[in-house]
Amino acid sequence: MSEDKVVIYEETGADPWTDVMTVQNGSGRTRVRAVGKQEEMVELVTRLVGEGVTQIEICGAFGAVWHAAAGRAADGKVPVGAIYYGFESLTGVASYKSRFEAGDVLSEAFIIVHEGADPSGDVVTHERADGGRTTFVAVPDEATAGEVAETMADDLQLIELYGASGPEGAEPVIRAVDGRVPVGVTAYRR
Repeated sequence: MSEDKVVIYEETGADPWTDVMTVQNGSGRTRVRAVGKQEEMVELVTRLVGEGVTQIEICGAFGAVWHAAAGRAADGKVPVGAIYYGFESLTGVASYKSRFEAGDVLSEAFIIVHEGADPSGDVVTHERADGGRTTFVAVPDEATAGEVAETMADDLQLIELYGASGPEGAEPVIRAVDGRVPVGVTAYRR
């Protein structure tokens, strides 16, 4: 069975039924979807599970309460992960949150591990009206995720790593950015 994964994040005015990015090859499909409000995420999870997705990951901005709600919506039918930050990233992610709430212009990257992906072509950048941007880039493996993170780190205030194999998969990215930017990695609800 081919993998069919979805990453969900929040963006003002987003249409949750439209793919922001799709990477599809012999390894399966990974899509990125955005919701305009956090409440829409639960309905989207329910719909995606009904469509037969095999895995869902949600942005760290949702937090643990919404992660729990997404897990309940999936009803144990698919794994639901959410981005969390390790101790090495707490100061940086707290600064990001504070700056976000203050209305500062910020830029972040979602690095998505998808076997066979090409980071030079599997990339989408959303330029926001406030001058910030969110870059979505798919990479074939975690080592490449580290290389991509290193090249982007100086222009970012946050990195979220999706599709990785937990702490082992995040390690190349965390080492590559060397504290310059906080790195979040997916943890799963059990």
